[in-house]
Amino acid sequence: MEFFWFWILILILLIAIAGAPGWGYTRDRWPYRYGGRYRYYPSAGAGIIAALILLLFWMGIIAITLPWATTPMVVN
Repeated sequence: MEFFWFWILILILLIAIAGAPGWGYTRDRWPYRYGGRYRYYPSAGAGIIAALILLLFWMGIIAITLPWATTPMVVN
């Protein structure tokens, strides 16, 4: 399980770094220039993609580990 948490942390850090705006020119770019709800579109899109990646990653971990899980021993 430690292996899983390590790679989840690395994945989240990569998403956070990729989603960080370039501070020098972001203010003058399309979604931020218009104000209103348009400003939130890039971060909402990044959040949805990050959640989808985490969901698919989690489902993949479950699909890989569940079939090989041992059955509990019944002691009479």
